[in-house]
Amino acid sequence: MNTLDLLSLKVREVMTKELITVKEDTILKEVNAIFERENIHHIPVVDDKMRFKGIISKSDILLLMDWGTKLNLPASLRKNTFLMASNLAKDVMESNVIKVDPDDYVKKCVQIFRENYFRALPVVDEYEHLLGIITTYDLMILAYTEVPMLHS
Repeated sequence: MNTLDLLSLKVREVMTKELITVKEDTILKEVNAIFERENIHHIPVVDDKMRFKGIISKSDILLLMDWGTKLNLPASLRKNTFLMASNLAKDVMESNVIKVDPDDYVKKCVQIFRENYFRALPVVDEYEHLLGIITTYDLMILAYTEVPMLHS
């Protein structure tokens, strides 16, 4: 596929549908464990009806941690343990997020990524139900895979 063909694909054909999500009241210790265990960089936050509420990036967690974490300083480790046990997903999630529709074109996502400093877009329906996520990584795979793996 050429570039124009890729840009004219629908978001639903490219987005990741198998998502790991958390609720607003999930403690950050569990959120951080998910990041570590699953080796992912974004976790959508949803309510009981799978309506999108916000997103947490691994960077959000890393920015919260004490600067001495890399040095394994005991005081830093204690502070991090306290922070992770006493804060919830809703305390650090970004709720003012640009979202896309499954029928939007990949071109729109590329434009959004180029103009902003984030790397993931939640895909929601008209009722704000989370349907998937599209990331810059998804677009890289799409662009650099000989026969793109499209999700139907």
